[in-house]
Amino acid sequence: MLTMESAAELLARAEMHEQLAAATDDIPARKMHQAMAAEYRRKAAEPGIISEIPPARIGPVLKLNVALE
Repeated sequence: MLTMESAAELLARAEMHEQLAAATDDIPARKMHQAMAAEYRRKAAEPGIISEIPPARIGPVLKLNVALE
């Protein structure tokens, strides 16, 4: 499966969900955030995940000047 998410992005999402889980007193919400964090960490460890996305190539740029009267 081709994905455009990098391992760093997936790990950042996992960290965010771990912080949300730690900050809530709502047990079902905590369990959901912990499960999502585990899933993002699992996806980040999969083979084929892009470790870094190369910078986009920028082609020719058309610049226009507009005069309003």
